[in-house]
Amino acid sequence: MKRSSFLALVTPIPLLPFVTPINVALVAPFSGPQQQAGEQLANGARQAIDDANQFRTALGKPFALRTFDDSNALASAILEAQFACSDQSIVAVIGHLSGKITERVETTYRDARMPLIVPASSYDGVTTQLMPNVFRLPTKDSTEGRLAARLIASDYHAKKVAILTQDGDYGPNVAAGFAQAAAQEKLDARIVRFSYDKPDFAAAANQALQNAPDVVYLAGVADDMGPILKALRDAGFTGRYVASEGFFDAATITRFGSYAEGLVASASMPPLHLAPAAEQTESDFRTRYGALTPLSAFAYAAAQIIIAAVGRGSPNRVAIAQTIANGSFDTLVGNFRFGYDGEPADPNLYFYTVRKGEWVYLKAAHPTSFVIK
Repeated sequence: MKRSSFLALVTPIPLLPFVTPINVALVAPFSGPQQQAGEQLANGARQAIDDANQFRTALGKPFALRTFDDSNALASAILEAQFACSDQSIVAVIGHLSGKITERVETTYRDARMPLIVPASSYDGVTTQLMPNVFRLPTKDSTEGRLAARLIASDYHAKKVAILTQDGDYGPNVAAGFAQAAAQEKLDARIVRFSYDKPDFAAAANQALQNAPDVVYLAGVADDMGPILKALRDAGFTGRYVASEGFFDAATITRFGSYAEGLVASASMPPLHLAPAAEQTESDFRTRYGALTPLSAFAYAAAQIIIAAVGRGSPNRVAIAQTIANGSFDTLVGNFRFGYDGEPADPNLYFYTVRKGEWVYLKAAHPTSFVIK
């Protein structure tokens, strides 16, 4: 063998030069009572970025995730949003967990021309300010209520509906949206509001049943409002329960047992086991982090949108926001296009029911090619 040939065999291939990553920020609680929710968001965004980096070309830039801990508290959220915006290496932000906190800090992102994708909150106020850099993924509360009312009118042929909600942060907007659509659907729907701080479930149940409803719609969170399930049965209600996304949780079944049987709840989260495009991603995520929760799935989708937007144009904040506003994006949880208000242009809901102690998928609010059923 010639010496030159030998050297050619043993000479190492030159390493690629270091490439400065494109930074995406996640602002969420990584301390305090909501720390677990923050970790779920981080796991989703991190997995999406790792997947993108794994398949990038030699000329493509890698992405990196930077996390900021807002403890789900307003003062911390304001400070962490300022930190994220002052770092010129960050091109977009995913966050926050709380809708009311998000609403209060949006001006910070607007002033910095920072794209903000909201993966967790369905609170209506997130998009009422019509900021061109803010985009929400979950279906908002009032739209959830409207879509649920149409389901009840079309599928259950109800004539009378009692809407139960508490005077807390989540529920009133859902109830208002439901009532609005119910009037259009010629449903006799009456809202019963009761205390969040000092709930009297028996009194609320008796008030809701005064009009002899065919269906009771629960606009709230199971942790706070769940005891109304037993109170309604104890008061003699034998009809159907339909509930908002706040009830779509494994803990609803664990905590309320047989009283939850037959409950129908809506969710922004599609049934990924019926979405072929999501199968491999869900499997990879489960191997690394465990169950793919809705928070993780929507954070994954948020990172996907940012990565795709960067790939379609210049990696600067203004260009990314414009690309997101004008584009269409296939993600882990479905396709997204955004309206002028930053809401999904084609919002959808997925309905599930409790059957023999498990959540079982029923249908989507309207057909989608993303889900095979």
